[in-house]
Amino acid sequence: MIEYPYMMSNNKISKIINSLQTAEKPNKLTQKHLTNLGYTSTNDRAIIQLLKRLGFLTDDGSPSSQFDQLRDKALYKKTLASCVRELYKDLFAINTEIYKDSDENIKGAISRVTGGDEESVKRIYATFKTLCNIADFSQPTVKEAPVKATTKENIPEQSNNIIKPIESEFHYNIQIHLPATTDISVYNAIFKSLKDNLFI
Repeated sequence: MIEYPYMMSNNKISKIINSLQTAEKPNKLTQKHLTNLGYTSTNDRAIIQLLKRLGFLTDDGSPSSQFDQLRDKALYKKTLASCVRELYKDLFAINTEIYKDSDENIKGAISRVTGGDEESVKRIYATFKTLCNIADFSQPTVKEAPVKATTKENIPEQSNNIIKPIESEFHYNIQIHLPATTDISVYNAIFKSLKDNLFI
């Protein structure tokens, strides 16, 4: 059965993330570092294991490549959503939008996946729900470029729902069907006419 991490003080998760965003990036996230940030409760220490399981810290507590995105206030909610999907992938396999589901259905899914008792399911659910409330699961929107007036010099090209102006380029492909003849003067006359009328 799968084991999911949980915190007893889930109301601290968002606060600790905010503190990590404003504090200097640590070499390792340790209990001492949390204490220095003002999180002195023994229950707060569970955030270290939670961040490890989410992929923001390595096994020894060092920041992973995704830790910088967690510290970025513009990116962290999207990044957190991606990490939540990965950590709880067995729950999302049951319902791809399980974060929107009812409390009863989420707890039922956790119970089936973990095989845990009622109390452990409640704790896992509380942490999962808190993370989902912080994360942003919405899909990014594609902004279309403004459409410019169509002229001979500015012809818009539509690709992947994004309209982009392109510079005009003209290419001519000329096919010549030569008559079947052994008289070379016929070919000479054709090529001379092409030279005189097309190739300037």
